[in-house]
Amino acid sequence: MKIFSSCAGAAGAATLLLLTICYTFGGAPAGATGTALIRQSNGHTDLYDNVAIKVIHDALFVTSADGKGTLVIHRAACAFQGALLVCFPTSAVLVQAGQTKALSLKEGTVYVNTTDAPQQLALSTAKVPAHGILLSLTTKRGTYVSLSGRFDKVVK
Repeated sequence: MKIFSSCAGAAGAATLLLLTICYTFGGAPAGATGTALIRQSNGHTDLYDNVAIKVIHDALFVTSADGKGTLVIHRAACAFQGALLVCFPTSAVLVQAGQTKALSLKEGTVYVNTTDAPQQLALSTAKVPAHGILLSLTTKRGTYVSLSGRFDKVVK
């Protein structure tokens, strides 16, 4: 599966989440850790601490601490809302047990704060922490995924 070859060579950076993140972080891998919550349509909920959040080659990778599962978001429509990058994922896959499965997304939002200060979400009391990322998405099958994390390493 080919995502994109580089930040500089990809067209439409304003419409792609990871190209914008790549531009913001200077085109180099960015790493973060966080907590992910996954609630299945049947009500079963799993909480994953210490997930690895990485931006590599224009894709956002969210990997469980045990390395058994990775959510990859490789396309989204994005725009800045003040200092926050707000994106709506349009294409994602789940890599688990050596298998890659495309996810049918119903809706979702990713908020990226690359500043040194917390940023207020519009029409909300919630804030995105400094150097933080918040993600919320729902699949057409009814699975809900929530992620919060903080970029601990950005290589420029």
